[in-house]
Amino acid sequence: MVAGTGTLGKRDRYTQLIPKASARLLQASAGGSLELLLEMNLLKSETGQDQLQAAYEFEQTYRDLIGMYTRFTELTTAYTLATQKVQNILATGETIRLRRETLRQRAAAVINGYRTKDLTFRTFRNEALVQYRNLFDLAGKYSYLAAKSYDYETGLLGTPQGQLVINRLVASRSLGDLTGGEPQATTSTLGDAGLAGTMAQLNADFAVAEGRLGLNNPAVNNTLFSLRGELFRILDNPTQTADDSAWQQRLEQHIVADVMADSDVALLCMNLRKPDGSPVPGLIIPFTSTIQHDRNYFNLRLAAYDHAFTPSYFATKIAAVGLGLPGYVGMDDGPPASAAAGAQLNNALSATPYVYLIPCGKDYMRAPALGDSNIVRSWDVQDQALPLPYNLGANDFNSNQFFSSNGTLSEQPWITRKHPAFRPVTDPSLFLGGSIPQPYTNSRLIGRSAWNGQWKLVIPAYTLLDDEQEGLTRFVRSVEDIKLFLRTYSNSGN
Repeated sequence: MVAGTGTLGKRDRYTQLIPKASARLLQASAGGSLELLLEMNLLKSETGQDQLQAAYEFEQTYRDLIGMYTRFTELTTAYTLATQKVQNILATGETIRLRRETLRQRAAAVINGYRTKDLTFRTFRNEALVQYRNLFDLAGKYSYLAAKSYDYETGLLGTPQGQLVINRLVASRSLGDLTGGEPQATTSTLGDAGLAGTMAQLNADFAVAEGRLGLNNPAVNNTLFSLRGELFRILDNPTQTADDSAWQQRLEQHIVADVMADSDVALLCMNLRKPDGSPVPGLIIPFTSTIQHDRNYFNLRLAAYDHAFTPSYFATKIAAVGLGLPGYVGMDDGPPASAAAGAQLNNALSATPYVYLIPCGKDYMRAPALGDSNIVRSWDVQDQALPLPYNLGANDFNSNQFFSSNGTLSEQPWITRKHPAFRPVTDPSLFLGGSIPQPYTNSRLIGRSAWNGQWKLVIPAYTLLDDEQEGLTRFVRSVEDIKLFLRTYSNSGN
């Protein structure tokens, strides 16, 4: 009874548990089905109470594990959502970054294009500015030279106000009004009328000064000076042989072994140097000229038979120069030597000697004034050659290119114009006829003042004879005088 009762009790319990297990099996998920299968297996195996207790404890532990698993699943889901959110945020940020990068690339491309255009603009603008600046400097330089030429021709800018005119040209920073290609004497609100304004004023003044100063109506003179008598004070008395000896000694004192050793001669005499660079013997006769009261042309006390220019003209300038060498044997400017002159044939020289006359000092003139002020002014004349505008041959005829600025106006911008040689004559009376002999005169010094602080007469020996020393000896022995001819024009300045 007892055993049967116990068995019956277990069956009843199993009978009661089966519906529950079936219900749980129907409601369980994939994880819960394992729990129900475990419980059913325990009922079928008819395990003891201890085993059931252990099974229930295991079931409880399993339930806890399932709860933890559920919590872990929730956390995992939350982590997954958070990770996805972060990825979405990263994707959004990357999209923003890419958009910004694309925007910056486009902006950089646009800016680079602007920079290229700006660089091109600046390059062309700078080139235009440089060319304008160079041309303006050149215009300023020529304006400065024109003002100095105006002062040299008229002598009217020697006052402090006159110097301000030149300073205004140097300080000017604008071209001024050039209406119709002609400078206009306008004024500026900034006080700078430009180069054109000053040049127009100088042009207007010169139009009046040209007539008042006599520049358009000069007085012309032909004057013959004797270096023997008027410069060296040596008489020419045929009965006194001592005079001829003194003259020959004076000529010998001016013989030099190399005329190129003189810096003025080397600078101003054209093509005087020999091609092989050997010394050039010859004569260099320096002298000073003046135009003053009681003085002859060579700045000595006025004596009998001396020549001088009158100081009543404010300017006496050179139109042409010539040289006479009386006694020179062999020159072809006159009839051939007669048989009576056979004794002089031992002194015969080249038929075409050449000489140089160069001004090495300052030019002096008087300033024209309404009263007899007798104000003497001086000019350091820089005789320079103007360059070709384009120099198409690209040769050394130019010293500078057109688009070039050469420092300040005090520097020499161009090459110095040298003086060529000219032929003298034997008979100086040829210069005093009705018309001067143009083949034997030189107009290179035209416009220069006859009053100069230093002149140099250069006679190279290689134009006398191939044997240079013999040529100099014959020259000293035969030439009786050296006569300087000046054709001048003078302006009254009244």
